[in-house]
Amino acid sequence: MSIRPSGLPPIQDVAPEGGFKKIDTIRSSFPRRGPKGWQLWAGSATLIAYGFYQIGQTNIENNKEKMHERKARYGILPILQAEADREYLEREYVNLKKEAEIMKGVNGWEVGASPYNSKKFMPRAVNPLDRGLK
Repeated sequence: MSIRPSGLPPIQDVAPEGGFKKIDTIRSSFPRRGPKGWQLWAGSATLIAYGFYQIGQTNIENNKEKMHERKARYGILPILQAEADREYLEREYVNLKKEAEIMKGVNGWEVGASPYNSKKFMPRAVNPLDRGLK
């Protein structure tokens, strides 16, 4: 341990004579600490209600846009269906030609006849990705 150079005992801090001043603990002297509880609840409820309102308005707008797109698709549907039918007939014609070529030696074979014993129309399974057979 070291020795103080002056050789005097250390000075200890103590309260001044008569003591320290009293601390003012009255609520009015402190600044406000924010809004009251009911104000927080009311503000939160208002913001949540506004958010749900905005979601509802956005959903209505999105539904209008979807209906507009759907009506546009319905408008061009006959054109798209006609194009798909034309492609189907082209593939069916190619398949019938191949079937006639392959089955030309079989007696009693009808080209294009349904393999099912039903009078109900069932389109043949035509692979639309098989473009190399034309």
